[in-house]
Amino acid sequence: MSDFKRREFIKLSALGFASIALQLNALTTYAQQANAHLGKWNANTILNWDAFLQQLTKLAKSQHEMPWNQKQYTNQVKQLLLSCNFPEFENVKKEIDAYENKRPNWFESANLHHEVDFQVSLFQFEKGEYIPHHDHPNMTGVLNVVSGNLLTKNYSIEKQLNTTREVINGDKTYTMKKCVIREVENEILKGGDVGILTANEGNIHSIMPNEFTQMIDVFTPAYHSETNALWYNVNEADNYQDQKFLFEAEYAIS
Repeated sequence: MSDFKRREFIKLSALGFASIALQLNALTTYAQQANAHLGKWNANTILNWDAFLQQLTKLAKSQHEMPWNQKQYTNQVKQLLLSCNFPEFENVKKEIDAYENKRPNWFESANLHHEVDFQVSLFQFEKGEYIPHHDHPNMTGVLNVVSGNLLTKNYSIEKQLNTTREVINGDKTYTMKKCVIREVENEILKGGDVGILTANEGNIHSIMPNEFTQMIDVFTPAYHSETNALWYNVNEADNYQDQKFLFEAEYAIS
């Protein structure tokens, strides 16, 4: 948008000023909707929480299109997240201000919004509150680091192995299955950075905060009662058959 030249507004009545304000609001809304087309936000787009949810709701409907272009969708959500200053949103600020480390050695979370198509969550970590390798089955995830920094590692399934073993834990017996995973991301995300995973790329991941860290995460679709996330034991000490970026992992199937 070009710079406005200085103008004089003379003898504007209160009603006239209100009329102009309403028109400006309408223009702003129109501009936001126009910028939102295919996720094309820019650094000057101003969003509040309601506008953020409105645009995210529109974008999330793409999951019902077949085939669902998850790469395009997650990049759209990334641009949307980058247009938000979450600590300024009243509901987010409330959760941040009320933070307590209630579970030592584990993160604290707050569900900011939840509907069938997507959910938005706030995660807050003390330094070292590691989340081991796990997945978000048939889901995408886009995280935005609000403060602090964390190490994130992402993997994709390369192949399943015909190897299982039984593990007894107390009075329960688990069948563990092995697979080979490929590391697709290994990076430190700092405040303002965004990380992405899709159902088939980078879905297995771990998170290690290097200091007190807060992040917003958008899951699409939302978690529900039948969502069954898997936790993986990854042999990070050695590459699988000496192949770079490949690692052997196992997970419980029963």
